[in-house]
Amino acid sequence: MRRSRVRERLEVVREMASVARQGILIPQLRRTLRVEGASDQLVVFVHGYFASAGVWNPLSDDLAARGVAPRQLHFNYTPTGSIESHARRLQHAIARAHPHGPVCIVAHSLGGLIARWYAQILGGRVDALVAMGTPHKGTDRARGWPLNLARELSPGSSPLRALASTRHRLARTRVTSVVGGIDLLVDAESASLEGSTVITLPGIGHHGLIYHPAAWSAVVDALTDRSLRDSGTYPTFDEVVGARARGA
Repeated sequence: MRRSRVRERLEVVREMASVARQGILIPQLRRTLRVEGASDQLVVFVHGYFASAGVWNPLSDDLAARGVAPRQLHFNYTPTGSIESHARRLQHAIARAHPHGPVCIVAHSLGGLIARWYAQILGGRVDALVAMGTPHKGTDRARGWPLNLARELSPGSSPLRALASTRHRLARTRVTSVVGGIDLLVDAESASLEGSTVITLPGIGHHGLIYHPAAWSAVVDALTDRSLRDSGTYPTFDEVVGARARGA
């Protein structure tokens, strides 16, 4: 019982640290188009609500260093507007940056819905989509918010119904749902898109998904079109830290 409580407290601390880290990274915007080497594939990063492209800096740096994503597009949007309006801006940004060739999208939370609207409603090119903590079926925490964009995250909203009815249009896209085991903003059912490969990471919260090494492994697998491993085979936070301490 005591170990369980200690673990729960550690998980809460890690999520709080992730929130703090995100707050530091939000102002750290870089150029929208980043090219570190030759590649016919564009990897697009779409952040979540009340964030910015800066939150992706650690992951995007890691992917560039590995040579997995040498050509990147960092998409920014405001907390106003609508899923549709931001998806149209995303469509124009991708068309300008990469008129031809494969497109892969890594998205967090609301960003996954914007990416889906771009692909399903606007017919945008997406070869792979990694949706991390995305409320595909909405979240009750969005109810009653004054901003229209927030209200669109409510279960049963018009945009969510439109995305549900056109889910089949992602049939040719490799979709991975990365789910936080202790996500208090988006529950596991909502974050698990029907027909996708679902990777559940125990002990990780909504914001921690962006920075957890196991989530990064899932992103690498999706972008390189590897045979994705079963949900339970990804290392936990403690396993990764232990391996680093041993020098593995």
